[in-house]
Parts: sequence; structure tokens; C-alpha cells
Amino acid sequence: MTTQEIAQKLCEHISNQTERQGLDELYAADAVSVEPMSPPGMDPVTTGVDAIKGKHDWWDNAMEVHDFSMEGPFVNGDQFSMIYNMDCTDKSNGQRWQGKEVGLYDVQNGKIVRETFFMMPMG
Repeated sequence: MTTQEIAQKLCEHISNQTERQGLDELYAADAVSVEPMSPPGMDPVTTGVDAIKGKHDWWDNAMEVHDFSMEGPFVNGDQFSMIYNMDCTDKSNGQRWQGKEVGLYDVQNGKIVRETFFMMPMG
């Protein structure tokens, strides 16, 4: 698959809430996920698709999503980016927040090998 095709497929999986299938289909087994603003107690770098699935499990259990939208993909060579807009409540403390996040994805040999997220809390 080309970078454009991978980007489109990722968007489809996110829209259809089939992200786990997308992880299996689109990510390299040793993919790396970087969250510079990771939650307290969590490592900002996650390595391996199984560990990335665990990060998705944490999100699903920790957050109630009220609204979510995305813009993109924006493809440039072997990279693409997405913009995510979120309105969520942290289930542990009931705090509601809105945020915008940019995801930058690196593709090699037809698989996503790295994702890096840049969060901008909105309130």
C-alpha cells in the first residue's frame, strides 16, 4: 500500500471505530507510539503493536468521548498527519476537557512504523 492508501485506511478505521483492526492491518509489529504529554505514570514511548493496543485499551477505559472529529489526512512523501478534535471526560475525576491533537505518522515498507502525537489542550 502507498502512504496515501494507508492514511485513507486509517481514517476509515477511526471513522468506523475499528481501530484495533487498523492496528493489525496497517502497523508494523515493532511500531513506536510517542505521546510527549502522556498521562502521569505512563511512559511517553510505547513500542510494539500489542503495547499500542494496550494504550488504546487504557484510553477506552479512562475517557468518555462526547465528541470527536478529524481533519486530513495530509500526506507528504512517506509521512502523513491527521488533526483530531476531542471533547472528553476523564472517568477517574469527572473533569471534562476539550483538546486538539496532531498525529504524525511515518510509513516504511507499506506499514506505519511510528506515530507521534502533539496535544494542545483547549480547556
